[in-house]
Amino acid sequence: MQLKHLKTFVAVASDLNITRAAERIHLAQSSVSEQIQALEADLNATLFDRIGRKLKLTEAGQRLLEHAPDLLARTDEARAAVATAANTAAGTLAIGGLETLCASYLPSLLAHFGAQNPAVRLQLKSAGSGELRAGLKSGALDVSFAFGEPPETSDLKHEVIAEEELVVAVPASHRLAGQAAATADDLRDEPFLVTERGCVYRQMFETAFARDVARPRIAVELGSIAAIQKLVAEGTGLALIPRVAVMAGDERIVTLPWTGKSSLVPVSMIWHGRRGKRPAVRLFLEASRRQFKPGDARLRRATPSR
Repeated sequence: MQLKHLKTFVAVASDLNITRAAERIHLAQSSVSEQIQALEADLNATLFDRIGRKLKLTEAGQRLLEHAPDLLARTDEARAAVATAANTAAGTLAIGGLETLCASYLPSLLAHFGAQNPAVRLQLKSAGSGELRAGLKSGALDVSFAFGEPPETSDLKHEVIAEEELVVAVPASHRLAGQAAATADDLRDEPFLVTERGCVYRQMFETAFARDVARPRIAVELGSIAAIQKLVAEGTGLALIPRVAVMAGDERIVTLPWTGKSSLVPVSMIWHGRRGKRPAVRLFLEASRRQFKPGDARLRRATPSR
């Protein structure tokens, strides 16, 4: 049983979709199918029931999935022990992050780390919080970056590496556009644009206005922070977002510091405890800690911007 086949199996078992699994592990769909077939032949067992385009784990597949993460983790530990003894950092390092953080926090970090560790091949994947968490658990990702602090678990570790200021994005023609900041009273009954429930940006909104009498009304739910800002620019409503997520150069949007509850949102670095022992992962975590400090330059309290 080859390890690469086992990793591919975990990715497919997590998504139950060949196309999404192939995108996540950066393989062609044909390669994913071939590896699953090779694994089934090696184990002499059918791992998935294929009903049209849908996949379902068989009993044998469920049993394998129970053991696969531990087998892969043990392999990572063995590799880490050998690499530590040889004092080398090599191989592939898979980094994940929310799209906003991939575009803002990670480019300079990855460039610097890559220059210092040329033997490490870096992969960067943009995804939502749920997919990032699943990737860490399955082994598809080594380290991820997200807003907020994840719940404590026995396998996933995290550190807050920075804090981001929340701002209220308003149309340039809005009555609040000339103010220095925005309070809860300012936003009473104002139409707000939010992401869907379960999204980290929606959680920021719910936390900021939890148990608040002066609560804005939700006008539209959208699937992305970029779509929200485009509608703000069109005058459809307001939005509460991290300053780092604000699209630069659009004069139709004004951002005001949010002075209400939870005005700062943490940025967390998350990794699997076992894989954190790998030299490449350990060096990357150390590089991240050096580059980002909680409350450092990433915490910006700027004047209203246009």
